[in-house]
Amino acid sequence: MELKVLVNRILSKGDRILSKGELAALRSLLREFYISHLHRRGLREIRRRSLSRPARINLGSGTFRKDGFLNVDMFPGGDLTLDLRRDLPFDSDCCELIFSEHFFEHLDYPDAATALFRECLRILKPGGLLRLSVPDTEWPLKEYAKDDPEAGYFRMCKLHSWWHPAYCTTRMEHINYHFRQNHDHLFAYDEETARKILENVGFRDVQRSAFDPRFDSPHHEVGSLFMTAVKPRI
Repeated sequence: MELKVLVNRILSKGDRILSKGELAALRSLLREFYISHLHRRGLREIRRRSLSRPARINLGSGTFRKDGFLNVDMFPGGDLTLDLRRDLPFDSDCCELIFSEHFFEHLDYPDAATALFRECLRILKPGGLLRLSVPDTEWPLKEYAKDDPEAGYFRMCKLHSWWHPAYCTTRMEHINYHFRQNHDHLFAYDEETARKILENVGFRDVQRSAFDPRFDSPHHEVGSLFMTAVKPRI
């Protein structure tokens, strides 16, 4: 039986006999078993298809696959499933470009995020580029301080109604959802913090960047912090 089907069956039965806290703990445990299963499947796929030296990687791709990249995520939807909290199973100095959009906010900070940035540095060629985006948290905090429900961020939340659920009608509800996103977001970045962690692991030429339609998805143009960083040449 497919593991995901088995997990769903267990959860459907657990819902009848477990408390909400017990059910949440069970969901978390089963999710980890499922991620481990997918990771092992991804490792087999790397061996089968000789994918240990990708030139370009879309890291945390979700279902937004990019042509010309090896699209990697923790869950199905790309080319490869890997637990991105573990070391990357790719050769050192093999990759010219690593791209990631709206993924690093889903990792624990600082440990898991630092470990993955360090792995990105390892597999990039000298002079290779890391380009990433995360939700820009400086923007909503500055707008909240204006004490104006029509300030730019909150106006955009109304305009882009898919950003936040319908119950978000107050400024604080929008701020809370930005930080948590139903517990999917584990850390919120601004430019200062992104620069710090990238430089600490060894990246150089760390820069805030503008939206680039060659790489970045149109639905991330508004509200994103774009950063680039380079692996030093030896």
